[in-house]
Amino acid sequence: MPRTVVLAGNGLSVALNLDFALPNITRRFFDRLKEEHKAFIEHFMGDHYNQLDFEESIASIEQAYDSLEYYNKFISNQAYGTRFSQAYGLNVEELQKHIEAIKNVIHEYTASILDLIDGNVQKAEIEERLSGFVSWINFLSEKGGEIDFFTLNFDLLMETILLENIGTDNFTDFHYRGDRWSPIDNKNRYYFNPDRSVQIAGHRPIRLHHLHGSLSSFKHLDDGRLFKITTESLRSSKLYDNLFDLNIIPSIVTGGGKSVKVQQAPFSFYYNEFKKTMFIEEELCDELIIIGYSFRDDHINDAINERLQLSRRRENPLPLKITIVDYATTDDQKSEFIARINQSLQLGTRTKGRFVENDDRILFNGANSVTELME
Repeated sequence: MPRTVVLAGNGLSVALNLDFALPNITRRFFDRLKEEHKAFIEHFMGDHYNQLDFEESIASIEQAYDSLEYYNKFISNQAYGTRFSQAYGLNVEELQKHIEAIKNVIHEYTASILDLIDGNVQKAEIEERLSGFVSWINFLSEKGGEIDFFTLNFDLLMETILLENIGTDNFTDFHYRGDRWSPIDNKNRYYFNPDRSVQIAGHRPIRLHHLHGSLSSFKHLDDGRLFKITTESLRSSKLYDNLFDLNIIPSIVTGGGKSVKVQQAPFSFYYNEFKKTMFIEEELCDELIIIGYSFRDDHINDAINERLQLSRRRENPLPLKITIVDYATTDDQKSEFIARINQSLQLGTRTKGRFVENDDRILFNGANSVTELME
């Protein structure tokens, strides 16, 4: 049975609403910060300080946190850490307060980003601005076969499209309905558990994977359980205002060290599913459609590169139909994008399958141009 993989990046969300553009989100993020918090970010970013990429901002603070946490592990060591702290009269408890404060700042900033994103996915706008893309989704689902949607976006755009057009019973995101939760007016939480979700719902050929998490996903710090709530519950409860009181954190991947973070649940599951479609011969995708992806995530690029290598090996090559959709308009922008693809996917000047000018595998008219794949 044919297997199709659809990988969606930030460009798909920007096609819906310009507010999703990284510089625009970041600008709104900085506008909401108190002066002391702006100074905090500016200090840790140093020469790299800018207000165009919130992930760089969070990554810089994460580096400070990681350094302090690493140092704290030594200072808390009973054998040598105690002797070291006593020799210099250090107050270990005060250090731990600083570590906790920085961790809370990271979570607070992350929550504020999600809060900025929330509410910008509207059905009417999807129908108006992404009608061609939605038509193609319907065509794809009706064509049959195994279809895996992988989204790198925190917003619920892809999820909303699938819910509205495919139906909640016709795709899976590997969660199952759990308990009722008082902070969201006793509505249900949905727990992440791939095995149990499949046992309950059975195998579904259409699957949705949030590679970097979503604004409706959380981790409870008390027991480590991962869960999501509906968009309606998210908005009516104003959950982001009460994260620390509820002892939960957003379950997303942002900031630095993405290749390390994706090894944690639930991202490790989603990423491993992506790798299976690129690495494991019995589970390889036959077709890969990439939409609005900037080719800036090394762990994603490495997996795609592996699939391309399998398609061009000398003995028993495993063919791959690949289509890349972007929004570049000028010749310079298109050339720069093609160069970035080749560099990111390690396609040298003599590599078979290298992307070139006017390559028919690249569509430069945005997400709605995927209707060309319906012909």
